[in-house]
Amino acid sequence: MVQLKTIKRLPLYFFYAFFIFLVTVSIFSAVQGAIGTSFPLLVVKSGSMEPIIHTGDIIITIPVKPSEIRADPKDGDVIVFFKPPHYGDLNYLIVHRAIGVDEGGFITKGDANSVTDPWSPVPPDYIVGKWTGMKLPYWTGIGYLSLFLKGEMFPPYGRIILVFIIVVNALLIVLELKRAWRKSR
Repeated sequence: MVQLKTIKRLPLYFFYAFFIFLVTVSIFSAVQGAIGTSFPLLVVKSGSMEPIIHTGDIIITIPVKPSEIRADPKDGDVIVFFKPPHYGDLNYLIVHRAIGVDEGGFITKGDANSVTDPWSPVPPDYIVGKWTGMKLPYWTGIGYLSLFLKGEMFPPYGRIILVFIIVVNALLIVLELKRAWRKSR
């Protein structure tokens, strides 16, 4: 009898798990938007580093000193930097490989691009960090969902859905508190 009840409740458990997942992603996206940062996690927005890093991958980055960056066309470090001259603007973070060093900074290029970046050299103070080699793959959908909810894919629908999810969650919390209050009386 207990197993039958558990089996009947399985869809409800999946719904709760999915709901918790959506709430977590919503909170993660809202916090990123509010504080303006996503480090040490960064969602890749373009395919310029394919086939190594895909659009929608969530990469793990670490801070790095310019002297620790290895610049090589094939085995150079993949660095995260502000696109010159947009220093400090998180909308202009680039993830490309350091392929050379110049007196002005690092020469960079996306692996999928045929030419070096037109904004090269990247000044050392524009560098935010480097990729650790670890990532959450794009096929999990979490990176795409984050880009969608932040309004970076299919704007403005992502932001509208994010607000809707927050409002629904607030209503559910209020209803649950109201139900608990009535039950305690």
